[in-house]
Amino acid sequence: MNQSGSNEQGGTGGVSVWCVMHGLRMLVASLASLIYWVVGGLLFVIAGLVCVPFLPGETSRALGQWLLQGAFRTFLLLLRVLGVLRVEYRGLDKLRDSTGGLIVAPNHPALWDAVCVIARIEGLRCILKASLLHNPILVGGATLAGFIPNKPVHKMVQRSIEALRQGERLLFFPEGTRTRKQEGVVNPFQGGIGIIAAQSGAPVWPVFIETDSDYLSKGWPLWRVQLRRIHMRITVGEPLACDADETAQHFVKRLEETFIEALG
Repeated sequence: MNQSGSNEQGGTGGVSVWCVMHGLRMLVASLASLIYWVVGGLLFVIAGLVCVPFLPGETSRALGQWLLQGAFRTFLLLLRVLGVLRVEYRGLDKLRDSTGGLIVAPNHPALWDAVCVIARIEGLRCILKASLLHNPILVGGATLAGFIPNKPVHKMVQRSIEALRQGERLLFFPEGTRTRKQEGVVNPFQGGIGIIAAQSGAPVWPVFIETDSDYLSKGWPLWRVQLRRIHMRITVGEPLACDADETAQHFVKRLEETFIEALG
């Protein structure tokens, strides 16, 4: 009995020590992330001021996307080394081998989804919330990489279609915001992606993001620490195209059902 009790206490103590150590790693990761984003944001603002006025738009965007991808890969490496996050990718080769304009469409369970996707898929222009362009940490990288604000909507649709017809790749989150789990596996999809797919003829590549944690999900306070390692799996599905006789609304519904089937 005493030996059993001692083992149980030892086991509980071991778990407590592990939780403390992981909490410290999360604290270090949070501080390192803050420094990373502030310094990186400032460097991207400087790079934008130097490159955007003097380089052709296509060259400036390509440089910005390359720099941003390198920065995001470094950030994910930092999180992996600290034991905070492990990301598993599946099916990326299909996208690497694809040519021409296309839309990469992930679901959006957490705040850092765009970082994880951009880090591994080359040449993406992101459709992002217009309000983020007022964020001093994000505006430099977003501007340099040619990201497209989602408002006004008609301009977003027009710029997206033009980019796709020129063979560019867009990153578009169909939910419009992070998933509200009380509404289901995904939020109701927004109609903009259907209009863009229908008018551009570009294929939409669904990207299914799964995670074993609610960390950085909708409503998660930034100050709240996650006490265990987070695992994410990012899987590239098969592309969908809007048929000639299909409405944009029907295509959006079909795309949404693809995610519900894959994730549900």
